[in-house]
Amino acid sequence: MRFQDGIGLNEDFTMWSHGNEENCIRLTNGDPRGLRTKIVVRDHETGAIVFVGHNKTMLPASEFMAMHMFKLPVSSFLTPTYNTRAQLEENQIGTSNDIGDQYKVQLFCMGTSGCGRGSLIKYEVSNKKWIAPEDLVPFQYVPKTKDLNTTERGIYFGRKNYDTQGFWGYLFKKFDSNPVIKKVLEDGTPWGGSIYSDSSELEAQVIVTTSFSVSKSDGRDYFIETTGINDGRFNCIELCFAWPRVVGGYTYYQDIRPATRLNFPNKVFSDLGASWDFSYSIYF
Repeated sequence: MRFQDGIGLNEDFTMWSHGNEENCIRLTNGDPRGLRTKIVVRDHETGAIVFVGHNKTMLPASEFMAMHMFKLPVSSFLTPTYNTRAQLEENQIGTSNDIGDQYKVQLFCMGTSGCGRGSLIKYEVSNKKWIAPEDLVPFQYVPKTKDLNTTERGIYFGRKNYDTQGFWGYLFKKFDSNPVIKKVLEDGTPWGGSIYSDSSELEAQVIVTTSFSVSKSDGRDYFIETTGINDGRFNCIELCFAWPRVVGGYTYYQDIRPATRLNFPNKVFSDLGASWDFSYSIYF
């Protein structure tokens, strides 16, 4: 099926044809809010889809793409980093080589500013509104006497000293899978070097896919130890740029900035068995 102008898909995959642009994932004209994306959130246990939406490109991603497309100096970055604003451990400002050669989207974080406290209606994302450091939810929140082991510290990053509580918080997590590039037509058929000779009406696409998760062990301990599990929730996700620096055998990611942001209705931690899988696709 060909999707014509004025026709698209709602976030529940139903057709629309009368300009319901707010919920539309455009398939032919791109997304006016940035790079075209699709994110599917599933219940980990059942596999049921609980939300479908699209990220918005954040200002650091616009800075990054502009600098790399035209080989501009990395000093063009004006946006702040989570390392300094959230006062993470072992900070070091990147050099041109660090940022140019190693700076990639490889972490994600979650927060509580994507919708109201009891609301099921998500807020619209602004490209100049990151998840504020005070709204970040630590994936891991552990007593300093029981820090994460070496294996766990290969999954969770951005260690923050919550000194008054005597805890370490880990604000960032790595992806579950490495990004994969797909070069396909709209029907999923791979295209190759002869694409310029293709006579079909199908659009050609370049898609990068990856996946990440919020597990049963993520997020809850922070609320249990602070405001209470009934307050536990998250309603926004950011994918983040960073480059790695090894200190004392552990990786400390530097210059962490948001690349994209997604807001969605509250997912609550009071259900101790709940976990969520995120499938992320970006179209170039």
